[in-house]
Amino acid sequence: MRGQTEIIQLRLSGYKPLLVWVFVLQIPCRTDFFWDAESSIELNGMPEIHIGVDDSIAGLDFRFLYDVTVLLQGVDIDRLRAAFRRIRQFSPRRIVTSTPTMLNDTKEMQCIAA
Repeated sequence: MRGQTEIIQLRLSGYKPLLVWVFVLQIPCRTDFFWDAESSIELNGMPEIHIGVDDSIAGLDFRFLYDVTVLLQGVDIDRLRAAFRRIRQFSPRRIVTSTPTMLNDTKEMQCIAA
C-alpha cells in the first residue's frame, strides 16, 4: 500500500482531507514519481492510496481514513469487497465504491448494478 504517509502527516498536523481516492490495483504499486500515490497530493492536490496486487488487504491499517469520505475503485470484485470491509472497520464518513459494472454508496444505502 502506498500513499498513506502523506495523509498520516496531514492528520498529525491537524488537517483532515475531505475525501481520499483508494485504488485496488491489479499490479504492484508503482513508485515512479508521476504514478506514485505518495506524490499525488503534490501533483494534483488529491490524496490517493494505492493497494497493490501483492498487498494483503486483511492486514492493512486504515486508521487514517477515520471520518473521511473514501472513493474506492477497482476491477477485481473480490479484492474490492475485501478492501470495502477492511476500510469500513475504521469508521470512514462515507464509502463510495465503483467498478466498471457497479456503484455503491454507503451514505445513500443503495447499490446500482449494470
